[in-house]
Amino acid sequence: MIPFFHYLPINEELFNDGFYVTGGGFSCIAPDAIYPPQQHPSFYHFTWAEGRILPEFGILLITEGAGVFESRETGLRRVGPGDVILLFPGIWHRYRPDSSTGWTEKWTQFNGEFVHKLRDRFIISSERPLLAPARFKEVEAELDALLTGIEQRPAFNSLRYALQVSHLLSLLTDSASATEPQKSLSRLSGQSTPDDALVAAAQDYIWTYSQFAISVKDIADHLGVSRRTLERRLSAALGRTVLDEVVRCRFTRAERLIRETRLPIKMVVYLAGFGKAENMRQAFMKQTRLSPRTYRARFLKEPQRQFGRDVFFPKVFSQKVSNLFCQPAD
Repeated sequence: MIPFFHYLPINEELFNDGFYVTGGGFSCIAPDAIYPPQQHPSFYHFTWAEGRILPEFGILLITEGAGVFESRETGLRRVGPGDVILLFPGIWHRYRPDSSTGWTEKWTQFNGEFVHKLRDRFIISSERPLLAPARFKEVEAELDALLTGIEQRPAFNSLRYALQVSHLLSLLTDSASATEPQKSLSRLSGQSTPDDALVAAAQDYIWTYSQFAISVKDIADHLGVSRRTLERRLSAALGRTVLDEVVRCRFTRAERLIRETRLPIKMVVYLAGFGKAENMRQAFMKQTRLSPRTYRARFLKEPQRQFGRDVFFPKVFSQKVSNLFCQPAD
């Protein structure tokens, strides 16, 4: 594998299915290299000094090298080849390879009601995030299959990916693995894949880099085509403009954070890539006819499980949030 990462588009159908994959990747971190790489979206990026709190679950496999993992539940722990780190929403954590060895990592991230039920039933637990599965090679092969699909079709997302993660979790917990339903890819898919390779590449770029202040021209320049060509082909394939797709990506991520966490609204603006609170407010008004704050208040009143409502913030992280996002926003 050549190192890569992709963050996948998620539509309402996948969101409502209760189990969806948000991304995956593979990295070879050389000794003394900066970790983690700087190019990840701010939605997911972290530093060792501050750590990170995810709004979703993750699986991280270490295949070579060694390093450390720390969370509030585990304290500082050593990890090495054959170890698996489970990441949990709302739980502060951090990890890094040793500077003397580096490491090779393979990972995927996912979320949904189904996984929260596994945690509620203690099938997986944030108190036991480090695993050394006896069937590691099977786990790695299953994750490789998922990552191959993500690498080959990064503008595509599917319930099939969630089923692969389900199998991964069953292998990790030594649970009995049920046979995957023999359904066609079209039935399992939460969306159609663009037949146009240019459109697929545009979606990949948008969903991976929309946390930055990118323009339609920036995307066209990156893909080596004119803005007019990009607009025409994306509109023909998806029925919307390039800017619509950028806003859709940002809105989807903001909606997840609004619904699944209690992060300050201004921080959601930053993490989702809107830049300004007014930009996010306009997107929410267009999609839901509600402001972000009103949408959160209404959603929390619904009689269903609310993800990540009790989010823990370590002091260093809380201080930064306070400094950057101290004013209320709607």
